Amino acid sequence: MPNRHDVLAGDRRHRCKGRIATILFRQERQVDKLSSRLRIGEKIGLGFALVGVLLTGVIWHYHQTLRSVIDDYQQLQRVFEVRKSLAVGIEIEMAAARDAEKSFLLLHQERFAADVDRHLQAMREKVSALGAVDEESQRTAEQLQALMDVYQQRFAAVAEAWRAMGLDENSGIQGAFRQKIHRLHELSAQYNVDRLLTVLLQIRRNEKDLALRQDVAYRDRVRRLLREFRQLVDTSELPEVTRQKLLAEVAAYAKGFESYASSALKPGYDGAGRGPFRDAAQRIEAILHAHYVPNLETNILKLRRREKDFLLRGDESYPPMVVEIARAIRVQIGESALAESDRAQLLALLRDYQRGFLVLVSQRAHIAALTAEMNAAADQVAPLIEANVAQANETMVRRAREIDEDAQARVRLDLIVAASTLLLAALLALGITIRIVRPVRRMAGILDDLAYGTPTERVPTVPGGRNEINAMGESLNALLDHRATFLGWWKASMDELIARRALLASSGDEERDETLTELRAASIVKVHKLNAIRGRLLQHAHGMVEVGRRLCAAGSLPTGDAKKLEHAAQAMESLLDVLAVEEATPDAAANSVAATTDDGNPRGVGA
Repeated sequence: MPNRHDVLAGDRRHRCKGRIATILFRQERQVDKLSSRLRIGEKIGLGFALVGVLLTGVIWHYHQTLRSVIDDYQQLQRVFEVRKSLAVGIEIEMAAARDAEKSFLLLHQERFAADVDRHLQAMREKVSALGAVDEESQRTAEQLQALMDVYQQRFAAVAEAWRAMGLDENSGIQGAFRQKIHRLHELSAQYNVDRLLTVLLQIRRNEKDLALRQDVAYRDRVRRLLREFRQLVDTSELPEVTRQKLLAEVAAYAKGFESYASSALKPGYDGAGRGPFRDAAQRIEAILHAHYVPNLETNILKLRRREKDFLLRGDESYPPMVVEIARAIRVQIGESALAESDRAQLLALLRDYQRGFLVLVSQRAHIAALTAEMNAAADQVAPLIEANVAQANETMVRRAREIDEDAQARVRLDLIVAASTLLLAALLALGITIRIVRPVRRMAGILDDLAYGTPTERVPTVPGGRNEINAMGESLNALLDHRATFLGWWKASMDELIARRALLASSGDEERDETLTELRAASIVKVHKLNAIRGRLLQHAHGMVEVGRRLCAAGSLPTGDAKKLEHAAQAMESLLDVLAVEEATPDAAANSVAATTDDGNPRGVGA
């Protein structure tokens, strides 16, 4: 047997189903009531309007979907494509700036520094445009802007350091110490008398050989060497006074040598190689030693060679070599027989050169440090730019994929909406059709019953409805009520007539009482029928009174006509009240029938 819990659960389910059925019935009645207020044309028009609204909704939804997809692609074009384009442009400008920077460091020309600033300015404009794209790009742009500022500041420091050092051999620190070394080199040429001393020694040797061997070839060789000596003096960079003095002494030597050669070539010469020419040769040698610093020009060339090696390679081993060669030259100048003023001038130039070169070395180290800092800043900018380009590409690909997936989802949603709209339109058309067809079908059945029988069913109607079918139902119901009333009145009248005849034909008291009972029942039925008709007429009279008042209030009729209508309806109400039939009337009718004449004719029959 089921326990108490199961019984209670079943009872709750039954009550729940009952409540649901009640709610559905009420909703059905509300729908019927609403449907009865609409005419058939209004229902059809409303149906078409609702279907049109549904189709408009579908079209609107499709338009919204299309607009959304277009907006997404426009956003892709406006945001992500622009972001990618700007990222690539920033990368190109940064690469161009780095190329100009390397050209400046290699060629040391101002136009490359201007190119760096120009590319950085163009890059800054693109970064500003990137920052205006979206929030993520703005953060990237802020980082790029900060790194670009650092890079530009450090490049400016490097460029300024190179300007201080000297962009070419005639400017800056490099130009200053180069002027010193050039002046030193020019002066060293004045003390380069090695070749003159060598030629002088060859002249003296051939002079001795002439005295020893008394060969004409040595005289000719001395003459040739004298001509060469004169040419060397003329082409030398010795001071003009020194050259003139040397040429005068050479002329004196040549004159004395010719006398000596004539004597030395004679047999039995025993002059021991002495004469005025010998004193002239010693004076020439003294002049040359007064302007002689051994290997001065060679050492200066070595100095320049190490200087160039350092400028070319930047190797830190070359500056000590330059210092060492400068020390050796300083020693050579100090040990030379030069005049004190000449030595001071050479030493001052050498000292200024060495100081300028060491300043250049330190400036070169400073430039190297600044260049390293600049490269470090550029190395921070490049990865961020590359990351921005990669991020822009990745974002654009991802966004394009999302747009494609969203478009496919929207297409599916559009298909669902279209199918749902068609289904809803079909249900709506079916509902409207059912609301029209079902009452018509019911009325057709009732009319069929009316033609071949006595229908007892009525068409459900809603009072006050505007629907033509509802009006047809009310009319049909009124027809059925009138038919039923007529048939009931006719049957009651026939029953009363038969009862009256039976009463007249009755012979005994018992039969007479039974006939009176039947007559009384037939009279009561007629009274009920009359009261029912009177009640309906009274309702119509009340309705006419209300209609007259509404028409009077609305001004649809003249006030006099509305009052007449209202008064007529009120008069009908009064008349119907007066004509009320009491249920006791049948007994009086029966008694009047019983009072017959002696010849058996009833009184008042046929009333």
